[in-house]
Amino acid sequence: MSYGVETVRVAKNVVLDKRKRSPNWYARLTLPERKKPEVKSTKTDDLELARERALEMYYGAKSRITNGLPASTRKFKHVAQYSIGRMQDALDAGGGKQAYRDYISALREWLIPFFGSMDITTIDMAALQAFDEWREAKHGRRFSKSGINNHNAALNRVFDDAVMHKWMSHNMRPDLLNKGAPSESRGSFTDEEYKAIYTALRTFHAKTENPKAAATREVLRNYVLFLANTGVRAGREALALRWRNISWEMAGNDRYLVVNVDGKTKKRSLVARDTVADYLQRQQKLNPALDYDTLDDLIAAKSDEFVFTTRLGEVAKTPNLIRAFNALLGELGLKTGADDRERSLYSLRHYYATRDLKRGVTTHALSRQLGNSTAMLDGHYSKYSPMLNADVHSGRDMKRVNEKLAATDTD
Repeated sequence: MSYGVETVRVAKNVVLDKRKRSPNWYARLTLPERKKPEVKSTKTDDLELARERALEMYYGAKSRITNGLPASTRKFKHVAQYSIGRMQDALDAGGGKQAYRDYISALREWLIPFFGSMDITTIDMAALQAFDEWREAKHGRRFSKSGINNHNAALNRVFDDAVMHKWMSHNMRPDLLNKGAPSESRGSFTDEEYKAIYTALRTFHAKTENPKAAATREVLRNYVLFLANTGVRAGREALALRWRNISWEMAGNDRYLVVNVDGKTKKRSLVARDTVADYLQRQQKLNPALDYDTLDDLIAAKSDEFVFTTRLGEVAKTPNLIRAFNALLGELGLKTGADDRERSLYSLRHYYATRDLKRGVTTHALSRQLGNSTAMLDGHYSKYSPMLNADVHSGRDMKRVNEKLAATDTD
C-alpha cells in the first residue's frame, strides 16, 4: 500500500511518509493489538525533527496502552461530528429515533462550541461544571432538567462512539449530573377558552391580506383541532405526518380512526376522537395535489403527501404556525392563564390529557396514547386529579346513583 511520495523508516514500528499535498511528514505507527497503523502528522517538514516527534508519539502511545489507556485520542468536535453523521444516516434510512434530531441540535448549538477543541479524554467533572456555568450564562437563566437530560443523552452518544473506537476507555467516562430546574407542567386551556379559540379560527384567515399568512391560518384551524383531539405533539411529530400514516381500523363491529406517529422516543399508534375525521376532510381539500372525493378514498390511496399542507402547496412550517397561534391568543387575551403560565400550541396536548383524566381515563391508558411514561403523567397531572374527579372524591356520583335507584324502586 502506498502512503505517500516519499517514505523513511525510523524504527521497526515507526515510518515517516511525505504526502503530495502537504510539506509535512506523517508518522505511521504500528502499535500492539491495533489492526491498522496509527497515522499522525508531525506538523513539520524537517526530517530530523519529524524523526524525534514520531518516536515520541510511538513510545507515548505504547505507554498509554501498557497503562490501560487508549493509544490515541481525538478532539471532542471530531468524535461529535462522527456521532452526528451516524445519527443522521440512521434518520435518513428511516430507522433512527426522532430524539436523534434533538441530540444533533444539542451537539451543534451547545456541546461542540464549548468542548470542541478539548481532547475527549480530558472531559472530566471540572469541565462539566464549567460547561454548566457557561450554558446557564448563555441561556440567561437556569437550564431545565429536561433540557440537560437532552444534552447528557447527546454527550453519551459521543462517549459511546469514542469508547467503541478506543479513543477513550470506559473508565475515563465522567458521570453526568443534572442540577437543572424541575420541569413545570405546561399551561392549559379551560373548555370555555378552547371554544373561544376554535370559534375565532373559523374567520381568522380572513383577517390578513397576506396570501401566505392566510394559507397558514387556514391550516392552523385544522391543526389546532387535530392536536386537541389526538394528543399528538405540536411541531415535528404532527407536521411529519403523511396521509399514509392515517388509517381506519376495526375493533369488533366498530371503525376507528388511527394515527401512526413517529414520536419523540419511538413510533406509536393512537386513536383519534371521532370528530378528527371532519377536520382531516377539510384539511385534504386545501392541498391542490390531492384529488379524492372523500377522506376514505384518500386514506385508502396511502398518499405520501404531508397532511398539513397549505393551499399554496407548501407544508406548514412550525415558526409560522406558532406566530399565527400566538397572534390569535393575543387577540383573545388568552396568552397567559389564571395560573400565570403562558400557553402555546403544546398546551393543546396538555388540554387533551386534562380532559381524558377528567373523564376517568387512567394514566396507564393515557400514557400509551401520548407516548409518555405514567411517572411523567403522574408528576405533571396528579395535582389536578382531585378537582378533575371532584364528583368521585366527594361521593356525589354515588349519591346520584343511589337517588336514581331509590326513585325507580317500586317495592
